[in-house]
Amino acid sequence: MQAVEKYLEALRAHDWSKLRATLAPDVERFGPYNDDYRGRDEYASFLEHTVGALDGYELLVDRVAGDGRVVLVELSETVDDRDGRRLRTDEAVVFDLAGDGLISRVAVYLRASRHL
Repeated sequence: MQAVEKYLEALRAHDWSKLRATLAPDVERFGPYNDDYRGRDEYASFLEHTVGALDGYELLVDRVAGDGRVVLVELSETVDDRDGRRLRTDEAVVFDLAGDGLISRVAVYLRASRHL
């Protein structure tokens, strides 16, 4: 679970090098809009360009549960929309960990977005 905690810290801080270090070279990411990525560099670059472009990005973790091989994180991401209003999206993210402890799979499930 240590890699997931470091991943979340790095995402919150926009520390893309630290985030890359948590990912297995052949990581697979399955997004909520069938926006899938394979490979550490491809996935990390996607996050860097997507999250890095969001105004007012805030990541809040509500709950982390796991057995050491699979980790479920309930979280919310909040950003400023085009009108400057805060928009919160609640999510569940499932992480699979490889034998070396790195993240080998990420699956993102969205619950809802709402203005605060």
